[in-house]
Amino acid sequence: MSDQPSPTRRGFTLMEMLLVVVVAMIASALVMPMFQQTDATRLSGAAKLLAADLAYAQVESIAHGDDPRVVVFDTASATYRIAPSSTPTTPITGDAGMPYPVTFGVGRAASLGGVTIQSVSVGGDDTLGFLIYGQLDQTTDATITLASGPRTLTLTVDAVSGEVSVGLTNGGSDAEAWWGTV
Repeated sequence: MSDQPSPTRRGFTLMEMLLVVVVAMIASALVMPMFQQTDATRLSGAAKLLAADLAYAQVESIAHGDDPRVVVFDTASATYRIAPSSTPTTPITGDAGMPYPVTFGVGRAASLGGVTIQSVSVGGDDTLGFLIYGQLDQTTDATITLASGPRTLTLTVDAVSGEVSVGLTNGGSDAEAWWGTV
């Protein structure tokens, strides 16, 4: 056996460990906001989803002229569903084979938690109907206002064409720039 001294092992000093912890904290503080959705991104996503679903209901109404589709809103639960006008309490089944109720924060709208349906103006009730040529079943434009945090956004459905337009009603200065993100 040899009596050679074992090589000395050097550990990390307290200062080195503190420096690593501080750098990790700074990096996480910079990166974490990129993974969090803001009120604006949730609101934009909800508006895109609702506009697409309104267009889908319109197309379904044209395709099923014998039983056009309606969109039934429930502002209390931030829910809407697409259903046949003959049975508005029964949602249709979408292309993916799933029933078509949408609740912000659940299912295909899971990432949109915190978005609410603030108000609906669809001819005096909570049901927006499309007719066989895609026009609304009412003579005035319909409006649906969504909210997330301090921001609100209103979707307007043209009574004649069924076309959806979007504009900020609160929390933003330039509705045209906002529409570009919806």
